[in-house]
Amino acid sequence: MSALAGILNLNGAPVDRRLLDEFGRRLAWQGPDGGGYKQTETAAIVFRAHHTDRESKRERQPLVSSAGDILAWDGRLDNRDELISQLRGHVDHVSTDVEIVMASRLKWGMGFLPHLIGDFALSLWQPSTRTLVLARDAFGTRPLYYQASSQSLVWSSDLASLLDLSTLPIEVDRVYVAGYLNSTPDFERTAYSNIRSVRPGCALIVSDKRIEKREFWRPESGREIRYRTDSEYEEHFRDLFRHAVRCRLRADGPVWAELSGGLDSSSIVCMADQIIESGEADTSQLETVSYVYDNAPASDERKFIGEVETRRGQRGHHFHEDESVGRFLDLNLAGIVRPNPTYRFTARHDWVRAQMRQSGSKVLLSGVAGDNLLWSGAEISPELADLLVQLKPGSLHRQISLWSRATRDSYAGTFWRAAVLPSLPGSLLSRLSPKLATPTLIDRDFAKQIELVDRSTHLSDAWGFELPSARAQARMLLSAIRAVASCYYRDRVSTEYRFPFLHRPLVEFLLAIPMGQKLRPGENRSLQRRALKHVLPPAVLTRQSKRWSTEALCRTLANNWREVEKLFKQPRVCEYGFVDATAFAETAKLIRHGMQNVNGELLGVLAVELWLRALESRKAASLEEVRLAS
Repeated sequence: MSALAGILNLNGAPVDRRLLDEFGRRLAWQGPDGGGYKQTETAAIVFRAHHTDRESKRERQPLVSSAGDILAWDGRLDNRDELISQLRGHVDHVSTDVEIVMASRLKWGMGFLPHLIGDFALSLWQPSTRTLVLARDAFGTRPLYYQASSQSLVWSSDLASLLDLSTLPIEVDRVYVAGYLNSTPDFERTAYSNIRSVRPGCALIVSDKRIEKREFWRPESGREIRYRTDSEYEEHFRDLFRHAVRCRLRADGPVWAELSGGLDSSSIVCMADQIIESGEADTSQLETVSYVYDNAPASDERKFIGEVETRRGQRGHHFHEDESVGRFLDLNLAGIVRPNPTYRFTARHDWVRAQMRQSGSKVLLSGVAGDNLLWSGAEISPELADLLVQLKPGSLHRQISLWSRATRDSYAGTFWRAAVLPSLPGSLLSRLSPKLATPTLIDRDFAKQIELVDRSTHLSDAWGFELPSARAQARMLLSAIRAVASCYYRDRVSTEYRFPFLHRPLVEFLLAIPMGQKLRPGENRSLQRRALKHVLPPAVLTRQSKRWSTEALCRTLANNWREVEKLFKQPRVCEYGFVDATAFAETAKLIRHGMQNVNGELLGVLAVELWLRALESRKAASLEEVRLAS
């Protein structure tokens, strides 16, 4: 995963070379394999390379076209062969990804972005039209931030460098914080009011001092894929999933994969083994890493991890989590630039990074988004609400009867929760459903000022689908995109994470097939289980639940209360008015006695608390620099 940055002076002034050099220096840790910069009169682009495959080693970036366009590309093309065929005569199979992207731009003009399938962030400067394009792939797997003023627009794939080199005052974005605490952060906002993020699936186009945001990908609401038999859906899924994994095995060195023992990570590992064995993968070695718990049996998954390892005939790397989940308490505040939930796994990330470095690996596969797209946690199909709004009482009655028996719920309860509530408008549903209420720790006045419930409802229906099942699938996909597009791991490690379940053709297929293929009475993940029955170990294939790290974290916080307590003394989250002080103090008492269920809300609050303390340190350091300079 490479790094890029740039400067566009909207006032016509020449670019400050010293600022370019400083960007390059600060990005070097994420791009240790060299790089360069290209500069015109009023614009410049910086690139730092992190080679992960053979083609990337031959890249020379930023790339300049025959027309003078300048392109910096941090990405991986998964449809190289298709694009090469369409661009015959301009590129061939020895062309690098960035050369294929530039050829696509020259052929299709500003319409080139939808043709690119894969993980990417890019910046493109066209001197002839004085137009800048900043873009991220459909799911935002690579970060890209920018800061705009009347004089200039500055961008970077690294939030810390943009923050450190900014000349504007540091101001907290309260709307972002509210969304973060509510697990629905806005894609375009950051923790700072004057720094924005390019939205996934969108391009930011700057021309003549005007900034336009243009969406180039969104789910097709009317697209349907209908087959006659289950086996046709299974074959199509299996082919797409195999291709998704194979693309992400494109690496010049070993590839690592997280293995939790769940269906998603196990599917990736077992499919990758088949691909490597067949000789279809660039890499010849797959290593697994699993996070295990010795003192928290409710969190430990070694039974299922072992099933996959036995199938592979190879034991993976095991990181013993337990007490180390509390290492976030020892973090150096200077390295924290935003609320980041991954800091509670600091020890894990450091250990995995060191082990991967020893093996020569730079790529880590993750099963993120499988739960969201293949319907892991849902108990009842959202299609019941479709039948209600479509006024199909006979079909609705039959489905309610089936699902109520499968879930052992009453007919009336199933009708209300699975048919009536999901069919209501979001604004009304938020008032009737406790799941959409304001979280217990957020200050009520703050939530009201920010209009948190209404904002969250709007963000959860960003694509405006009509049918309840389509809205439900959109919410699931948006949740997956939020998890990935945040790129939290980039704050600490330069490892390139890859997400097979967010392969765009696979996502589009899963959104277009009937819900009954994915979720059936008494069987979640139906399609995945059926399609991969000869790929996964039987014990993993038939498992119905998964375990979480909650028990281990609860133990850690209670056993290390002396360290934890400092986060509850003079809490900044309360001083800023984000969190209710009484509720936070009560939570502290429960944690001390091991009685608090450590959920996502509390972890979010602690992440914001750490960041606010880091922000104080950053501001104090800046004031000290000014004092010394004067």
